[in-house]
Amino acid sequence: MCTLTNAIGIFIIYMEPLMMCIDLIASMINQKLLIDCLDRLEKVDQKLSTENITVNNSRIQRYIIIFLVLVLLFEFLLTTYNFVVFSQSVTLWSLVWFITAFPTGINSVSRIWFVVLVLAVRHRFHAMNNHMDELAGLLEEHNDHWEDELEIEKNDIPMNYLEREIFTIRSHRKGIGKGSAGTKIISVRPFEKKLNEEKAIAQKRSKFDLLSFEKYMKIDEKLDKKMILVCRTHDELCEIGKSVNHMFSFQMLVSMAHGFMAITAQFYFLYCALSGQDVPVLFRSAQVPQITVLQILYIAAKCVICIYVCWKTKTESQRTGIYMHHLANMVDETHFYQIVNHLSLKLLNHQFNFSACGFFDLDMTTLYAITGAITSYLIILIQFNLAALQKSGNSTSSVNVASTVASLMNINTTESTALSTYVTNP
Repeated sequence: MCTLTNAIGIFIIYMEPLMMCIDLIASMINQKLLIDCLDRLEKVDQKLSTENITVNNSRIQRYIIIFLVLVLLFEFLLTTYNFVVFSQSVTLWSLVWFITAFPTGINSVSRIWFVVLVLAVRHRFHAMNNHMDELAGLLEEHNDHWEDELEIEKNDIPMNYLEREIFTIRSHRKGIGKGSAGTKIISVRPFEKKLNEEKAIAQKRSKFDLLSFEKYMKIDEKLDKKMILVCRTHDELCEIGKSVNHMFSFQMLVSMAHGFMAITAQFYFLYCALSGQDVPVLFRSAQVPQITVLQILYIAAKCVICIYVCWKTKTESQRTGIYMHHLANMVDETHFYQIVNHLSLKLLNHQFNFSACGFFDLDMTTLYAITGAITSYLIILIQFNLAALQKSGNSTSSVNVASTVASLMNINTTESTALSTYVTNP
């Protein structure tokens, strides 16, 4: 077990500076790609603004502030707690506790960059989907309003116009039969009221259109052009997401591996400390359950947030086709159906996914797999520990038995020697 403990400790201790070096090298290599992604996001915002789709980046700014504050808070609490509990005296050399927090802090900042970029892509997907959903809702409300007007029109049509028309025709015929040139023909327009009502309803409808759709689109603009722009913007956002995944793919792989090993080791040595066993110096923080729980929560939060944001972004990109078909159902026009079917096929063939160098996808299934792996390895380590304790207990008992037998043999030898001396020299 000593060899296993040393292997785990060396892996975790040297993994943190290795992650820091990988983050620094990757940031220098991907600097141009990062600037290019930001420029492409700005162009996407300009395209969406032409379609009255506003993207509010204030929420992402709040996320950045919250993440930075949480990282600083956790790093400060963990480092200060370890320094106060385990540092015997406050000297210049003891301040090395605070220096050891730099690798994990730099790795946390790198993850913040990744999460913020993925959130920016997801926020634009959400803005487009929300825009199409609101537009479909307005069309549905407009259709319901128009059907209500038609019901009013059907109920208000007068049914006595036929009698007046028949009376007019009869009067006209009587006048012709008598040869009376002064017969006055009654001029009746049975559909005059209906036409006036249709004109009034049309005016109401145009007024409703102006009020409802002025926020979303121009009156002379067709929806198919809007959908084509949405499809192209969707493709551009997918390419930006792939670029972000390419920049941080290897870093996510190393970070997930470190999180898996660190959480498993913290749980194992917490078990050792609670069972009264000796804990190595490398993991002496496990002797304090509060520090161990805080470290586990901090490491797990960094992994879970990355996985959750990637999964939600992928899900939001897949919902664009659903909102597009919902809008086509509200429009209910053959040409628009054809456009939406063509565009949804393009969206179906142009999907993207976040992965760690292709080894596994960053989604909720991976989170479930990592949780199961931590549980399995923790059970295996506990079994090894119990077997080692049992073996050491057996060896101790055998040593005690051997010492007892040896002492008994010495006593018997002494007694036999004394007896022979007595017999020889009575």
